[in-house]
Amino acid sequence: MSNECKVSIYCTAYNHENYIRDALDGFLAQQTDFPFEVLVTDDASTDGTTAILREYQEKYPEVIRFFHQEKNLFSQSVNIYEEVMYPNTRGEYVAYCEGDDYWQDPTKLQQQVDFLDAHPDYSACVHNSVYRFCEGDRPDSLLLPESGDRDVPFSTIIRGMSFCFHTSSIVGRAEWMCNPPDFQRVAFTYGFTDYAIALWLSLNGKIRFLDSPMSVYRVNSNPASWSSGRDGAYDKKISFVTGEIEMMKTLLPHLDDEKRALTEAELLRRRYELLYLSGKVEEMTRPPYDVLFRQESFSFRLKTTLKRMFPSLHAAYRSRQGYKE
Repeated sequence: MSNECKVSIYCTAYNHENYIRDALDGFLAQQTDFPFEVLVTDDASTDGTTAILREYQEKYPEVIRFFHQEKNLFSQSVNIYEEVMYPNTRGEYVAYCEGDDYWQDPTKLQQQVDFLDAHPDYSACVHNSVYRFCEGDRPDSLLLPESGDRDVPFSTIIRGMSFCFHTSSIVGRAEWMCNPPDFQRVAFTYGFTDYAIALWLSLNGKIRFLDSPMSVYRVNSNPASWSSGRDGAYDKKISFVTGEIEMMKTLLPHLDDEKRALTEAELLRRRYELLYLSGKVEEMTRPPYDVLFRQESFSFRLKTTLKRMFPSLHAAYRSRQGYKE
């Protein structure tokens, strides 16, 4: 393969036997006037994922570069992007799509690259996505309601990924994507990186949002996926919010006064949420959190008051719900 490559697509896979073909076919269906490559890693899958990836790599060796791990790197806290993806990147731009998600628009890459080529002051181009609930209990929905193409400001991104864009939509400049900051490494230690990547991109240029749902994000695709465990596992919720707090604390030195103020406001909200998850209802009503508590609904404030009045019953309820003290 020539080193003249416009886009490097990052695809991480682990036990995605039922979904990985959709991801690979979505890459191969892209209609572009430039060359691109697919860097796909299999983190020691125990199902048929490896065999499928080898099949595609043998069929499309000029596009697909397959990196198979004999031992699972994630369980060893090894960052597969820093160990495998970044050193092997040839593209001017980097695109993301995990092995259980997929792209549904064959013009996706061309649209995003055309925009970035024409706008050098933008660090990334993203788009809307479809949420697909694999358990079949909810219909497909858009990540964000339709409201036209627009820029995504830091003030939106700092609120969290559900307010701005999904990872499968990102096409960013490799000079930033392959040189992660310290706060992204902090995020990785808590099991997430998309939030930090979005913040890093926003600090190095503008981000354009195309209001077209060109990718599909599968929710609850398998027990190993982040979405499968977060809603019901309170220890995971606490770890995630703790990770957000630690990431934001590391982010602060990178910011100007305006962005710092926005981040400190979000830090307060995350610490307030952590108090709630930890059952520390008394502290939620005291400064500086009392401002946030007064903004809650009447029913929430009433329930919190009852929890404060009957701490033993509250502790028993939390134990039944699975909270770990």
